[in-house]
Amino acid sequence: MKLLAAALVVAALALQAAQASSRSTVPGLVYTPGYGNSIVVRYDPMTLVRSGPRIRLGGNASSWSWSPGRRYVAMASAPQRLTVVDVQRMRVVARVRLASGGGVTRAVTWARDRVLAVVETPSGAVVTAVDPLSGRVVRRTRLSGTFDFEFGRLPDGLVFLLGARDRIAPARIAVVGREGRTRVATVPQLLVGLARRAGRLEQRRPGLAVDPVSRTAYLVGGDRIVAVDLDTLAVSDPGPLRTLAKVVAGSVRSASWLGDGLLAFTGMDWDSSGGLTRTGLRIVDVHKRTARVVDRGASSFTVSGRRLLVESAPSRRALGVTAYGFDGVERYRLELPGATWLKKQGRLGYACRDASLRSVLDLSTGRTLRGTFAAGTRCPTLLADDSRG
Repeated sequence: MKLLAAALVVAALALQAAQASSRSTVPGLVYTPGYGNSIVVRYDPMTLVRSGPRIRLGGNASSWSWSPGRRYVAMASAPQRLTVVDVQRMRVVARVRLASGGGVTRAVTWARDRVLAVVETPSGAVVTAVDPLSGRVVRRTRLSGTFDFEFGRLPDGLVFLLGARDRIAPARIAVVGREGRTRVATVPQLLVGLARRAGRLEQRRPGLAVDPVSRTAYLVGGDRIVAVDLDTLAVSDPGPLRTLAKVVAGSVRSASWLGDGLLAFTGMDWDSSGGLTRTGLRIVDVHKRTARVVDRGASSFTVSGRRLLVESAPSRRALGVTAYGFDGVERYRLELPGATWLKKQGRLGYACRDASLRSVLDLSTGRTLRGTFAAGTRCPTLLADDSRG
């Protein structure tokens, strides 16, 4: 009896270990550049050992989003194809053609029981709403503007900035509902586009940060932050922020919503003589209408959990990473020898040199979790969260 009991305990522990191992793996992408294909397979996020079935997408993946219960993931790949995968069984549920002709899928989001995708085509952005389990296209909408790389997700929709081709025009945002119905709000206080004026190139691109709780979009452009009510499309402009200087000739911004009335942005401004100035990384309190500089040298940033990550190149042989909290206080500063870039996947960071993996980091603390990998281990793309693009 004792031997039987011991055997049962061992079996139970083995089952628990197997289940824990199964839960610890996450879907990821294997890129095959020569074939132009992405393959979905499960990875151990620490060892990068692959396991289980493999699914070919038929093209390189460009954007993806998880279902609310995280059983399914919808992935866009070339040419304008959406693949819905049951990640528990690792099988394809549906494949859908998103748009005809050429184009690249720039954004995908799971909106309750629908998947929304934005394809940038030569004639403008195309918004497609799909029933992900049946593969049925619910609605397809063609817009006159282009997708301008700034977007935000809602539980029941998607918001993105519309660009202007070969001209400077008032900024517009597209607000997409779960069934694909698309409304467009014009923000005359801000400009968007690229054009040559008086013999010089002028560019305007506001940043876009979306608060899903209050259902408000904030456009950051030059010295202004303009709010758009996503239900009514009403535009609110309290005027220039007192802590931002007026822009003369052009500006480019990239923004992210942090929560609790805060957004962060970086950008570049230039004057009529062509002189460029970085805004640095700034955190804005949209209620108090104040902005504070967090990192003057930052040209870009990434939000990872409760951290704002800024990368720099202190030398040709190392990558610098500085992490800030949402209060603007520095949490840690790293120098990663041999790394040229950092891939952020959920709470983990993968320090890479070109396509080769060098180390795995805990992005919340900056601690190195693993620093030795076999030669040729490639930097992974894990589907830990929805893609940023």
